Amino acid sequence: MAAWNAGTLSDSRSQTREREEKPNAFGPTQPQGISWKAVVFAVALIPPNIYWIAVAEMVWTGLHFTAVSLPLNVIFILFWLIGYNAVARRISPRLAFSQQDLLVIYIILATSSAVAGYDSLVGLIGVMPHITWYATPENDWGNLFAGHLPPWLIITNREAVHDFYVGEVDFYGASYWKYWLIPAISWTFLVLVITILLLCITVVLRRPWTEQEKLTYPIIQLPLSMSNPKTRLFHSRLFWIGFAVAAIVDIINGLNYLYPSVPYIPVRGIRLDHYFTEKPWNAIGWTPIRFRFFMIGMTYLLPLDLSISCWFFYILRKIERITGAVTGWSNIPGYPFLGQQSMGAVLGICIIGLVSINRHLRAVIKKVCLGTGIDDSREPLRYRGAVFGIVICSVLLGVFAQQMGLSLWVVVAFFLLFLMMCIAMARIRAESGVPEHIMHVVSPQDSLVSLLGTRSFGPRNLSGLSLFVWFSYRKRNYLMPHQLEGFKIAEQTGFSSRPVFWFLILATGVGLLSAFIIFPQALYRYGAEARAGGMRAVGWDAFNRLSDWLQHPRSPDWIGNSFLLFGLLLTFLLTFLRRTLLWWPFHPAGYALATSRCVDDYWFTIVFASTLKWIILRSGGARGYRRSLPFFLGLIVGDYIFACGWSLLGIILDRPMYTVWV
Repeated sequence: MAAWNAGTLSDSRSQTREREEKPNAFGPTQPQGISWKAVVFAVALIPPNIYWIAVAEMVWTGLHFTAVSLPLNVIFILFWLIGYNAVARRISPRLAFSQQDLLVIYIILATSSAVAGYDSLVGLIGVMPHITWYATPENDWGNLFAGHLPPWLIITNREAVHDFYVGEVDFYGASYWKYWLIPAISWTFLVLVITILLLCITVVLRRPWTEQEKLTYPIIQLPLSMSNPKTRLFHSRLFWIGFAVAAIVDIINGLNYLYPSVPYIPVRGIRLDHYFTEKPWNAIGWTPIRFRFFMIGMTYLLPLDLSISCWFFYILRKIERITGAVTGWSNIPGYPFLGQQSMGAVLGICIIGLVSINRHLRAVIKKVCLGTGIDDSREPLRYRGAVFGIVICSVLLGVFAQQMGLSLWVVVAFFLLFLMMCIAMARIRAESGVPEHIMHVVSPQDSLVSLLGTRSFGPRNLSGLSLFVWFSYRKRNYLMPHQLEGFKIAEQTGFSSRPVFWFLILATGVGLLSAFIIFPQALYRYGAEARAGGMRAVGWDAFNRLSDWLQHPRSPDWIGNSFLLFGLLLTFLLTFLRRTLLWWPFHPAGYALATSRCVDDYWFTIVFASTLKWIILRSGGARGYRRSLPFFLGLIVGDYIFACGWSLLGIILDRPMYTVWV
């Protein structure tokens, strides 16, 4: 155990919090570049990886690899590549991948998975044919908004849509691809533009967040540790104990799924709300207690102040609901206005993240305008190139959206809110490493309607905004955090971030191409009506909300808007108190995550893991934390490996299997 030298998450603001230490075991094993074999190998892995996502996440709506910050499928592949390396080094060291190679493979696969995953292209596939199949005289969608949807973004051929939902058809053999070609090209263009825009913004934000504020990037701790022999992670007994605990439970529960006579270990726990049936206590709503081993491992990595904040504001939210039931406030439509509170918090985190680096932003502007000042020679892209990319991509987004029929002011307002959400999520993940960051009740569309009412937009604008639901609502696999983490991995392991910039674009492009080739074929085979419930739900979300807006026009929600302002101001206050008072325990990100219903599924895991961490830090200090860390990393890897193993077995047997995460 003495050989273990992984870093810890840090917070030296009080004696009850762990001391921050910069990891010193994550550097490269030796200074060497990236081999082209790693890039070619990673790109070659994208199509089979996308097929895996198609069957597991889309068809069976089973294991959601990409719904967590650390993609399960990518860690699974990295684990077996490290096993291959151990064998290859014995035969010929030239056959093995270097640490940099392994991490480039990780970056490319993580990015392509995020592009194609459940909250991205899977959702888009659910939106494209939805109205053609589900529009009926009863819902009157044809008259309400069908004419406002651009035909070059949706599938309009009835026969092609019929076989998409019914299945048992060869997508390419039936020549249905010709009805998908133009929409696929159009959406691919949009996603590539958004990807490059986010990359250019990331280039501008990277230095102050990474080198000046020294955000800790906890999510990359596991791939860095796994790929670097210096950490000797796989020689740690505690790692294999944690691995075995998760593996044994997954094996037993997987067998129980196939053979119910095998005992089930109740890791999915109970629902507390089932025990509160009397008023006002039944107002707490869905309150699960669950034990997911990978979540325990990942939440152990969270800074204690964030962990405490997440479950504190979660419990406070439940108290809000009970209070509303007692006072009658719950009868107010929208109470307790979680969407508005969350959006206010997210906007506040973005604003704080940008204001805190205002000197750097001024230096970037000076560099772009005058060519003097800040040195950008080590950046993934020169600042002039990055700012030029931001301007060009912004113009292209505006042109694309206006071709859809959106007004310019609507385009600007929507994408401004969307980009602020992306920046906030990247900041939260870089600072805290939260295992999941879905914003259940937050979207730019809902916020704009709340702020201005539906009458300000009109049917065409509302229809166009509804087509953007798949990448802006209930999103977990944000691209920007993966991009920022890719640059951090390059800095941490000593290779240039310049090629990483292009690898990220390459991964996005190949991921999009693979998804549009593989996803329709899978759905025409299985039938979207019988399977793919999660995918279809995205279409229902988009068009049911649109139908409600058009049939029941609404004015600005002034009460809801006041809660958005409240969330914004409370985030500013929490940040001020956190920076002013050393003992202040509450983190603004915890408020944002709890009010957005992000932590609902794993709130108890946070309580459990943070309690363990507090005990270990109190008794053993930072040294005790470092010594215990391999056990919790083992929980993550063990859970991931066997969860993915069951998923692959499901593909082989062509049936759903036990999942640890949906």
